[in-house]
Amino acid sequence: MAHQCIKYRLTEQGTIPEFLCFHPDSLSGMYPVDTGTHPFPQELVLIGISEKDVTGDFEAFPTKQEFLTYLTTVGADWQMPDRTAPRTDGLPAMIPFDHSAAADFVWSKLDALNAA
Repeated sequence: MAHQCIKYRLTEQGTIPEFLCFHPDSLSGMYPVDTGTHPFPQELVLIGISEKDVTGDFEAFPTKQEFLTYLTTVGADWQMPDRTAPRTDGLPAMIPFDHSAAADFVWSKLDALNAA
């Protein structure tokens, strides 16, 4: 089995699960969402990339489109800094989050790890 794009929670002890890939070109802890269903330290659902051939308490996204649909749904009102606009009062101007660019970023990391 290849690396997978997954959503997961921290362990009950608040530590990072062992099924996550810690390769320098991987990622973890991206795009947190508080589902309101779990107490601290498991209140957030996070996005990461799994190690190869692992099982665990996570949900895999089988396709980039399914991941994009997830991001678009949970992040419908997300904002991100506009890196092209001048700062006002020391804060960046905000623009709508680019769900497609985020999905492309994550999936490019996943594809590169699986090609290695």
